[in-house]
Amino acid sequence: MNDYQLLLICVLAGSVILLTGKYFFKRRRRNIFSMLIGDVQAYVSYLFEEHWQADLAYHDLDHTRLVVKRTQEIASNFRLDDLQEFILFSAAWFHDTGQLTGPPAGHEHRSVRLMEEFLSDKGIAPDIISAIGRCILSTSIPHSPSNILEEIICDADTYNLGNEEFLITDAKVAREMQKRADVDLSHWDKETLAFLSAHRFFTPYCKSMLSQGKQNNIHLVRERIKNKSGQTP
Repeated sequence: MNDYQLLLICVLAGSVILLTGKYFFKRRRRNIFSMLIGDVQAYVSYLFEEHWQADLAYHDLDHTRLVVKRTQEIASNFRLDDLQEFILFSAAWFHDTGQLTGPPAGHEHRSVRLMEEFLSDKGIAPDIISAIGRCILSTSIPHSPSNILEEIICDADTYNLGNEEFLITDAKVAREMQKRADVDLSHWDKETLAFLSAHRFFTPYCKSMLSQGKQNNIHLVRERIKNKSGQTP
């Protein structure tokens, strides 16, 4: 064996070791994030069970679980790495926890504080916590997402506006707002119509899948107003 062959073997062996090391590092990191998401899910579930309120007709644990599911569905259309998924899914789990500790107004900021306390105790880096916080705050109305993660969670949180769930969820939100914020429901349909008309989906996936459904729901609300008033809105 000459020097060239020996050098080639060493280079190849080094490459194999490097690739193997990277594989196990990625696998270990994926496992860590997966365990952390499990901890987040358990903690948020505990919060909803411990602080559940009867007037949370819409923003309950079932809603949170559905937003997480929708977030995963939308995210599957993008090539997100493990860290991005951790940021996104953590935000989805925590995004409405602030509803448990105060009125609807400002609940996103309270959700961020609950998330910060929990993940700080887990030793999560401040920049990661900040990214999760920005995702949660991006769900405030009106939406103004600044990156793809924020666009995904905004679309997941309002997914129901573009499908057949809308009429059921709209009634739940109305009942919740009446009880929790003393909202006068006499103008609810017109406010709902304005909200639907101003809303937009951000991800290509949701634009394709849900835009027509949202237009159908806009038509239904317009018909509802027309039937109640005898006038075209």
